[in-house]
Amino acid sequence: MSSAVPQKSMPQKVIIVGGGVIGVATAYWLRRDGHEVTLVEKEPGPGLETSFANGGQVSAGEVAPWAGPGVPTQALKWLGRADAPLRLRLKADPEQWKWLWRFWRRCSLKAQRDGSERNVGLALLSRDILQEALDDLAAKGFDAAFDRKQEGILRVFATKTEVDHAAHEAERLEPFGLHQEKLSAAECVALEPALASAHQRGEVAGGVYSRRDQSGDAYKFTCALAAAAEEMGVTFLYGQTVAKLERQGGRITHVRTNLRRLEADVVVLAAGVMSPHLLDGITLPVYPVKGYSVTLDVPDDGTAPKVSVTDEVRRIVVSRLGTRLRAAGQAEVAGYDKTVERDRAQSVLDAVRALFPALGEDLEPEFWCGLRPMTPDGVPVLGLAPGRDNLYLNTGHGTLGWTLAMGSAALLADLIAGRDPSVDPEKFSASRF
Repeated sequence: MSSAVPQKSMPQKVIIVGGGVIGVATAYWLRRDGHEVTLVEKEPGPGLETSFANGGQVSAGEVAPWAGPGVPTQALKWLGRADAPLRLRLKADPEQWKWLWRFWRRCSLKAQRDGSERNVGLALLSRDILQEALDDLAAKGFDAAFDRKQEGILRVFATKTEVDHAAHEAERLEPFGLHQEKLSAAECVALEPALASAHQRGEVAGGVYSRRDQSGDAYKFTCALAAAAEEMGVTFLYGQTVAKLERQGGRITHVRTNLRRLEADVVVLAAGVMSPHLLDGITLPVYPVKGYSVTLDVPDDGTAPKVSVTDEVRRIVVSRLGTRLRAAGQAEVAGYDKTVERDRAQSVLDAVRALFPALGEDLEPEFWCGLRPMTPDGVPVLGLAPGRDNLYLNTGHGTLGWTLAMGSAALLADLIAGRDPSVDPEKFSASRF
């Protein structure tokens, strides 16, 4: 693959906007490529927003877009439910309505399969690139400990019909290099004994297991990678808000923050849900979808799972992060509000306790919510911004930011260097909108 051993291009002055896992991965890769890199982040440190407490999965096996058959009907049925996996809070916001219209139009099996096929190659690249980066950091003496578990990811389903459908869809991705295994209910429990109670209650009919997928703390990883990148020469400007991308014609000349004006040869916009607001004259359909997580300190007594699990019944993902258990779920199209609503957060806690009742009621939960930058088709936006000569987009990853971060960074580095990426960049171009 072209990104494994970067060929040095002419060094350029690169400004990256956004310090989550996407922006930091991009900074690391571009610095490794020899560029002079400055990253601007409005928070006081890296990974403090959407990357902070996500579900922890690095999952090539779960790249299907949320827009799919039956979603509109389900959303209507869930109206008014505090624990609804998908909740709409409609606003007098034209961008929200446009985004929802595009999302609704993608709610077909054909469109969902198209999104999966676009994402899977990037996810597999990202999985390989992650290991290469960790090997590179270890060789340089950097400790990138992030509660990594390489025990795969198991998706469990309540009915045989759902298992069969998921297994069929998994088979469709085999030609792209992704292998997954169909498991019986008994095999699911053998793999993860903490599921025994759910199995006994008839809630597990079987599952699909992606053996080479993994999990880990995205925030810890982002911090470790940022520290390594800084040691390599990346400049991090924390606590600074980008006010404007100044341009002459189609070229960005400077990035202006609330404190300074930075000259740029190349700009990479990796600002998550705020990315569209920094694009002058360009429409980018990236909209926030709010998600929740709960983190519990758990004893190592077998009551908490060790394999990362996606419960397709309750629509949550669960990952073991060292001595902690993280469960994440919910999708709320409600604008830019980051308030942690107790009933929504509690529904995630209730779901993980229902799935693993042996956890008990006395564990103290830590609630969190974040805004996922979602595109209507569930595929990120990567590459040159339309009508711009030196502005690259790296945003719109939705729930797949941790999964696609390293591959997205490598793809951007290839494009900036003029190399041929190992993944077709046209699949992620903003021109598809």
